[in-house]
Amino acid sequence: MVLTALYGSGHKTVAKALVQALKSLGVEHDSLEFGVLDIVEEGGFTEKFSSRAYEILMRRGHRVWKALYNAQALAASPFRKIYRFQVRHFVRALERYRPDAVISTHFLTSLIGVIYKSRSGKKVFTVITDLSVHPLWVWEGTDTYYVGLERTAEEEVLRGKEVVVSGIPLRRDFWNPPSKFRAREDLGYPRERTVVLLSAGSYASVRVEPIVEGLKKMGAFVVLLAGRRKEAYRRYLHLFDTLGIEGVVYPFVDFVPKIMAASDIFITKAGGVSVSEALAVGLPMVFIDNMPGQEEMNAKILEELGAGLNVGSPEHVLDAVSDLLRDGGRLEHMSMRAKSLGKPRAALTVVEDVVRRTLG
Repeated sequence: MVLTALYGSGHKTVAKALVQALKSLGVEHDSLEFGVLDIVEEGGFTEKFSSRAYEILMRRGHRVWKALYNAQALAASPFRKIYRFQVRHFVRALERYRPDAVISTHFLTSLIGVIYKSRSGKKVFTVITDLSVHPLWVWEGTDTYYVGLERTAEEEVLRGKEVVVSGIPLRRDFWNPPSKFRAREDLGYPRERTVVLLSAGSYASVRVEPIVEGLKKMGAFVVLLAGRRKEAYRRYLHLFDTLGIEGVVYPFVDFVPKIMAASDIFITKAGGVSVSEALAVGLPMVFIDNMPGQEEMNAKILEELGAGLNVGSPEHVLDAVSDLLRDGGRLEHMSMRAKSLGKPRAALTVVEDVVRRTLG
């Protein structure tokens, strides 16, 4: 059973990637059956309210979220008891399914898994969906943790734990991404222009207007991912038309792997899944408007490893992009570093290891 929670989009995206890998592996294992449980979609008022509150914090409550994330008290025993009370009915639901193994992509669903394990003796595995590890992810009883980088595996909270450096699981289209030439041919992007990919974030929280104006002056072909909000997509279309921006605006689409493969630079918030997708295709990143906590840590780690630049404001973003375009050697080095860190087949690595550890 794959357990996930719709707090942001990353946890569920990882769960879907694991399902694709399980389907692929099922061809070889006739007895392999699996299911997926999203505790927000299947939950009640508490889960839906907390998911909505998290969305608001992502968009407008960065200071509050920073305080919550940095408060080690949230991982202390009294709060862990509250979490146990909150998830009790999901444990009962899991017991009705009686899975032989649980794969979790959220810290609350990892708790569900370890409680289920304490009653059933079955195995529970946790896929950490960022490049750093908050103590809330770590629950006594977890059999194995799957992490994105060697750097992640070395964090203090995972010391003495069973850890596999698998990469963060990505959807099937990232397993064998196309070449830049082929991707541009398929998408109709100009062959010889610099293609800058800009993400507005899942909730259109990034201020894209000054960025696209600056990119136009640099002569870049601009590709904007508008996210899930339809009103934001319409607003960005109008912006491109009004300013005469050469490029394309996409709503939520399922061919992001091809878009990333066709791009030269990616301006984005440092969500765990987004940065892992960029690493998979060797796409250098410039980070903006990161959420404090996990996104800021992702950006810091990738800057240290040479695959991204953590700059902050739109004005500094444009300076960073301009510098990279003038220094082709540096941009190429960042691309090589990103590629070396990428693990496009992480989903397959995780499920193959889980099946091996479960079946013996």
